[in-house]
Amino acid sequence: MSHSASHSAPASKTKLVAFLTAIGAIVLIGAEIWLAALAALWAADGFFDLATVGDLIAIAVIVPPALWATWMTAKLAISAEMNPENAD
Repeated sequence: MSHSASHSAPASKTKLVAFLTAIGAIVLIGAEIWLAALAALWAADGFFDLATVGDLIAIAVIVPPALWATWMTAKLAISAEMNPENAD
């Protein structure tokens, strides 16, 4: 007797679940990015004893890469979670 195994296809993630998963990754990694940026600003201010102008220059140097990293994290997390090949 031959028995055919019935395999049920794994339930694919709904778009809402995938989006919420991406949001979780964005919040986690974004928090790390911004904590590192704030720590770098704090350390630079303490080490170099920066005045207001120095603080503004440090902010102008550190914030744009942090914004870019946050944007890329969001973009990549959403595209990865919405990709049908990554469905669980």
